[in-house]
Amino acid sequence: MKARHITQPLSLLTKHMTAVPVRDMQAWVNRSAEERHKEVAKRKGYITRPMNSFMLYRSAYAERTKAWCAENNHQVVSSVSGESWPLEPPEVREFYNELAKAERLNHQRAHPDYKFSPSKPGYAG
Repeated sequence: MKARHITQPLSLLTKHMTAVPVRDMQAWVNRSAEERHKEVAKRKGYITRPMNSFMLYRSAYAERTKAWCAENNHQVVSSVSGESWPLEPPEVREFYNELAKAERLNHQRAHPDYKFSPSKPGYAG
């Protein structure tokens, strides 16, 4: 279960893998407040944090990373994505930075009273 070492970013390494699409994070970031409220209802009222640029990138490339690594393991996907992120060209990183800004804004609009409060150590609630 050791992650493959990469020398190029995933956007280049997986470019040929057209049968495995990169997830449309623009559509996900711009989902409606109503859709976001349905997600919260499914999680028994729990509101997740808005995704940052790296998390959006990781989510976008998750399926391609699994296929490229021949591993269906989220730890491997995270490790490879983490190694790839700093190798991405500035325009790719900027694209996900802009998505993260939109995600924060849309999250704020859907959940105006949301305040991040990390779980206390030893408390699983």
